[in-house]
Amino acid sequence: MTLPIRLYAACSLRNALTPLLAVFSESHALDVMTTFGPAGLLSEKIEQGDEVDLFASANCAHPLRLKILGLTHDTMVFTRNNLCIAIRNVPQLTSQHWLSALCDPRFVLSTSTPGNDPGGDYAFQLFERIEQHHPGTGRLLRNKAKPLVGG
Repeated sequence: MTLPIRLYAACSLRNALTPLLAVFSESHALDVMTTFGPAGLLSEKIEQGDEVDLFASANCAHPLRLKILGLTHDTMVFTRNNLCIAIRNVPQLTSQHWLSALCDPRFVLSTSTPGNDPGGDYAFQLFERIEQHHPGTGRLLRNKAKPLVGG
């Protein structure tokens, strides 16, 4: 009996990896045990002793840190992603420009937690860029944002 491959992967990779892993498992007669979650938290679990065979992070800093600590053999970029903004489909929001909708005080702005999940890192980087082009607006968004993971 072959031991399963243990994979920790960022949540953002779940929809892409799940069907690929099913085909891989079928083709190679190997099971893959997956754990999806915020990449920063998964990286911390590896640092604390969790044994995994593969770590797929949405942020290159996490696997690079594991390499520096001697906890991984090598790292490589295998895909890229983009930040997207999801706005509830209600006229009060969809009738506005996306930036006005994010700033609208009638609605909550939720992000992932910076440091624990790359989605949160990306959101706060976006807020910094917005601040450069629209002084005060990025700060408003940083203050308004409600982190959902680990917050």
